[in-house]
Amino acid sequence: MTILVTGATGQLGSAVARALADEGRTVRCVVRDRDRLGMLDPTGIQLVLGDVTDLGSMRTAAKGCKQVVHAAGIVSYLSKNRARQEAVNHQGTRNILDAAAFADADRVLLTSSIAALGFVPDGQVGDEETAWNWGPYNLGYFDTKFAAERLVLGDTRLEGVAVNPGITMGHSDTNHNGGRILLQVHQGGPFGVPTGATTVASLDDVVQGHLAALDRGISGERYVLGGHTPTWVELFQAAAQVVGAPPPTRVLPKWLIKIAGMGALLKGQFSDQEPPLTPALAEVTAKNRRYSSAKAIRELGYEPKPLAHGLEQCWRWYLDNGHAS
Repeated sequence: MTILVTGATGQLGSAVARALADEGRTVRCVVRDRDRLGMLDPTGIQLVLGDVTDLGSMRTAAKGCKQVVHAAGIVSYLSKNRARQEAVNHQGTRNILDAAAFADADRVLLTSSIAALGFVPDGQVGDEETAWNWGPYNLGYFDTKFAAERLVLGDTRLEGVAVNPGITMGHSDTNHNGGRILLQVHQGGPFGVPTGATTVASLDDVVQGHLAALDRGISGERYVLGGHTPTWVELFQAAAQVVGAPPPTRVLPKWLIKIAGMGALLKGQFSDQEPPLTPALAEVTAKNRRYSSAKAIRELGYEPKPLAHGLEQCWRWYLDNGHAS
């Protein structure tokens, strides 16, 4: 049985593809350029040229595949990237489902996000049943991940399952997604931290959660892959212990972080890199985004490692690959 993987040149997609191949499964990865494989180790893996925004190429890629892991996506909190997120995160998922159905595949596993879950009142912990309530905030990443998840879980042509990783800490974080806080602490910052809380997971755990969901996840269901639900103060304290630097101690109100985000946005408007803070991120980080992984633990055998595991793995990779200057 051949498994198609999209997003395989990124941190999570490449790790999932590698884990599947290491188990002896036949893996085919969609790439846009054979000379630009990102973090993907192609050993023992089939490569096929394609783009999730091109239905024809996805039909070709999916031919003969019985399962699909759809990990492709654009993570951004910049409004200028909204159209690209609609094309990749939302329409790209529609193309994957159409291609998989055309190929007579059995199952599509979507790498969703806790962005597809609603925030919860302070002091509470949400789960897979928490209603999405981000609509009024007009956040492109959140809107498109939620829409993509609805497509997958509502498709009647095949089995659709979604996993919702929290902030993922581990090796190969070339875009400084989860590990950004490690770099901020290492560089003597930030000035202060947000008031909210979030959900965090280790890359190793999220990968194994994908494999378990691919095999045992119930069609139409989604599974939070987290394990830890720290406040931002607690997360920065944990990061500081790993880096060996003092943690930030100031807790800043949302309005002040939004002002800082506007400044960072203006400063980075001519850069291709995502700024470390935006007004949209200020909104997100002020909310309580704690979610339980009990369902994944119960139904998938998900076993979260200690919070320090992913942080340490990410930091070692940064040090070894010149990301911690």
